[in-house]
Amino acid sequence: MSESHLACVKCGHQYPINLINTRCQDCDEPLEVKFELGKVAKDWFQAQHADFFAERYAPFYSYLNPDPTLALGEGQTALVPSAHLKAKIGLKDLCFKNETQNPTWTFKDRGTACSIQNAAALGYKRFGTLSSGNMGASVAAYGGRAGMQTFIMLKDNVPREKIEALTVYGALAFKVSGDYGQLYDRLLEIGADYNIYFSLSDDPLRVEGYKTLAFELFEQMQGQLPDYLAVPLGSGGLWRGILKGFEELRAADITSTMPKLIGVQAQGNSPTVDAFEKGLERIERFENSLTLDHVLENPYPPSGNQVLRKLRTYEGILLKVNNQEILDAMLLLSREGIFAQPASATALAGLIQAVKKDLIASDSRAVVIVTGSGLKYPPVLKEFNFSMTSVELGQLPQVLESAIK
Repeated sequence: MSESHLACVKCGHQYPINLINTRCQDCDEPLEVKFELGKVAKDWFQAQHADFFAERYAPFYSYLNPDPTLALGEGQTALVPSAHLKAKIGLKDLCFKNETQNPTWTFKDRGTACSIQNAAALGYKRFGTLSSGNMGASVAAYGGRAGMQTFIMLKDNVPREKIEALTVYGALAFKVSGDYGQLYDRLLEIGADYNIYFSLSDDPLRVEGYKTLAFELFEQMQGQLPDYLAVPLGSGGLWRGILKGFEELRAADITSTMPKLIGVQAQGNSPTVDAFEKGLERIERFENSLTLDHVLENPYPPSGNQVLRKLRTYEGILLKVNNQEILDAMLLLSREGIFAQPASATALAGLIQAVKKDLIASDSRAVVIVTGSGLKYPPVLKEFNFSMTSVELGQLPQVLESAIK
């Protein structure tokens, strides 16, 4: 099978590219898109002006039959240089890739944008996902845009504000009690039974959408890639997608370097980090997950084993951080002008830990992927005990006088 196809990330078994809702039949590992990259002009990125990802990065999406009308302006998010923090933590250069600027305020839109292209091209009229909130809102928005009936399966502990933020798009929401991992497996069968395209965390096309982050960083940093890239690690799909983007840039002979990836999990749910620290080849199910943010609570990440394999190949770093480190990182990001949800702040917390442990040198250049907005999960603000001053108008000058530094 030499044309565009899907291949198992472990054994390499090949499948048709139009196959959905499935994993490898031999080893139950995720599939990924394989295609003939061909020659890409060295100045390809300098010559591009299109906003739509499938046009801007056309050589890397040659297998798609894209429809720009399904896009919502995803991607092309700001790369924000640190104003204060790099000196505070002792790094030569630090930037934040601000994914809160995507249409539904998270990086998930990149993956959904690519999945919806595939679903529409294959003629699907039903679209869905399994979510702890963020991916649900993204799939709901893009499903509504495409005129598809959209189904969002949610964990039974998802807060009400996240449910309301996806049903407003017209999606049907289902809070499903039971084991999260078993629900994932069951949806693969349900998708086939009811002709629903489920854009799950390791959907090959979703992972393909995430590789645009690598391409944008290459553009925004004018080809001078960072030494380290810190990424929150949940299901592992984002980590895989970004790495695949850098691998393709190298395969196209556009760059010869790749940043080392730092994957970060919360201590309350750290199956991938634990497997790495134990020297295991496969992750083990994490029992009794409990974190600041439900986004972090995937007890058996679908892409976890592939993250372990790739991390060892490229000598990356895996770390876990505690709740206080995450809250501290949220505050540090806010002083840079970015309100990040706890799941996003884990990446910065992990980078800070890596510097303290001398895992990376102080003269390194680092980028933190800020995956989602703190507005997605406002209940976390109660952890800070912020206060407000009430004052009568007549007393305002005196109160201000005492407050001004």
